[in-house]
Amino acid sequence: MVQKCDGLPLAIVVLAGLLSRKRPNEWHEVCASFWRCLKDNSIHISTVFDLSFNELHYELKLCFLYHSVFPEDYEIDVEKLIHILVAEGFIQEDGEMIMEDVARHYMEELVDRSLVEAVRRERGKVVFCRIHDLLRDVAIKKAKEINFVNVYNEHHFSTTCRREVVHHLMDNNYLCDRRVNKRMRSFLFFGDQKGMLGSYVKTTNLKLKLLKVLNLRGLLFDCEGYIPFMSLPDVICELIHLRYLGVADTGLRHLPSLISNLQFLQTLDASGNRFEGMTDLRKFISLRHLMGRFIGELLIGDAVNLQTLRSISSYSWSKLQHKLLKNLRDLEIYDSGYVELTRVRLDLSSFSKLTNLRALTLSLPTFKISSEAVVFHMDVIFPSLESLTFSGTSLEEDPMPALQKLPRLEDLVLEECDCSGVKMSISAQGFARLRKLALFRVRLDELWIEEEAMPSLMHLNLINRLGPRPKMMIPDRFLALVRGY
Repeated sequence: MVQKCDGLPLAIVVLAGLLSRKRPNEWHEVCASFWRCLKDNSIHISTVFDLSFNELHYELKLCFLYHSVFPEDYEIDVEKLIHILVAEGFIQEDGEMIMEDVARHYMEELVDRSLVEAVRRERGKVVFCRIHDLLRDVAIKKAKEINFVNVYNEHHFSTTCRREVVHHLMDNNYLCDRRVNKRMRSFLFFGDQKGMLGSYVKTTNLKLKLLKVLNLRGLLFDCEGYIPFMSLPDVICELIHLRYLGVADTGLRHLPSLISNLQFLQTLDASGNRFEGMTDLRKFISLRHLMGRFIGELLIGDAVNLQTLRSISSYSWSKLQHKLLKNLRDLEIYDSGYVELTRVRLDLSSFSKLTNLRALTLSLPTFKISSEAVVFHMDVIFPSLESLTFSGTSLEEDPMPALQKLPRLEDLVLEECDCSGVKMSISAQGFARLRKLALFRVRLDELWIEEEAMPSLMHLNLINRLGPRPKMMIPDRFLALVRGY
């Protein structure tokens, strides 16, 4: 069979991915299908793809076809793709697995089948992925056959396809002039033009009442010149069926009160935007993922579904009812000079209700680990924490005795932290599951790592640009990993 793949590595790995999901006694069925598909005594990648694609169950086929909406050679943010797949309604809960976990399982299966390439992993999970050009071509062909997606160009548009995508446009007025596709349920933009959707948003979105997914990442809502609106256009707030709204890096500074109309919204991705005034999201009872820098007060109501909150000020965090955030998995708390007068001092006990928390990022001027009682019960406070990051923080004491007790911690990052006068020590058997330890530009007097510490460590990054070189005692097995000190 390998010989008939005509030496094409991609055909071979896709075929291997197909066989890897089969029991040995089922291989003869694949072999029979393979021989039936032979053309000119060799087999083409499209044929191998069809063999593999036809083996996928319905939901997995939809997940794979969604990769065809991205531009060529595009590195796909898996987290964002998962949020979109959930918003599309392609994913259903499976027993105790929430939809996001089911979608991630599907992504891992596509990687295992060699239909998708994992570009980067963190904590064993695919963070960015990519689809091979040849597989993308056949995926696009398959998507067109079932009218799955339409990609805009200068000469063709659809009035029937439910998903429409913009990759590149030479004419900024093109979208404003085109006919409206009233059957559209998803609109996604990938590109670097600025300001081209101002008129489009104002004139056509009113006719897209059934839109569920809207991604305008990187665009400035601009109608005259290149001065962005500071607030989300009201017409977007009238798309009451939206499940996913992507407005990252759009220059927004304010969310209008009308945004409360979007009561079915599951994901609001406003990453790269700073919201300095009060943001009221108390009516967002379906919200699962919220991203943006909310410097001012952030009001959240019944947040039982909320899984992602990046990022919130310490003041707003102190006002929330933490017991309602029991499903929160990813949290970032950020303080800056803007909120100095309302800054609240936090310690680890502030997170005792977040038993499902997986990732925590603290960008705080000061932080205290807390009392001995809290340190002793770290496994109770953070039973699920896998990633912890301190950024720009002044630590008044050695955090390691407490942090090394975290039972599932895999990544620990300290970036631009001030630990002056602190002797950091990691004891034997500390950080049993830690895979990555990174100290970037940390002021530190001493660092001591005992011989049996961090048995699972794979990456040790010690890069110092602040202050004198600290005293260090590090096991020989880690010396090859040390950089910068």
